[in-house]
Amino acid sequence: MDEIVVIGGLVPSLLIHLEDLPPGTPGHVCTMDLDVGLTLALFDAGRYRGLTGRLRDAGFTPDENEEGRLTRQRWRLQSAGDVKIDFLIPPSTDADQGGTIRNIEPDFAAIIAPGLALAFEDRDRVRLDGKTILGERATRDVWVCGPGATCSTLSETMARASKTSLLACAPC
Repeated sequence: MDEIVVIGGLVPSLLIHLEDLPPGTPGHVCTMDLDVGLTLALFDAGRYRGLTGRLRDAGFTPDENEEGRLTRQRWRLQSAGDVKIDFLIPPSTDADQGGTIRNIEPDFAAIIAPGLALAFEDRDRVRLDGKTILGERATRDVWVCGPGATCSTLSETMARASKTSLLACAPC
């Protein structure tokens, strides 16, 4: 799906395979949550509902923060470990503030990420072949943003949101 790109801390492990590193080189240690950038085109005619429907069918639900409040921009699957997906979208109006939340459905939202358009320009198609988190055999091609776009997108978004924990994982 061209309207979705993987960004954030999982990117280095998708772009650089451990077996390709010189012996003794440590692998990238970073977050293993999934940050997904969505284009605004995915929202035309409600096409995002296919994505949220598949996530619901797989058992994903909106997450909760430490105070027990719904965190609709992050969904979670606890039955297969603790898998989390954060959703990001580019601004759609001049008034949109980076790091704020765009409400999309009562249980679905996304973080506004001003630099996200770069992730759709600097990206690589990566083939994933193996078992899904539910143990099913699958092969999928996914878009993964390149290192420059990862750094720019996360830096701009998280700086505006005053969240710096993800910046340590951006491969600048």
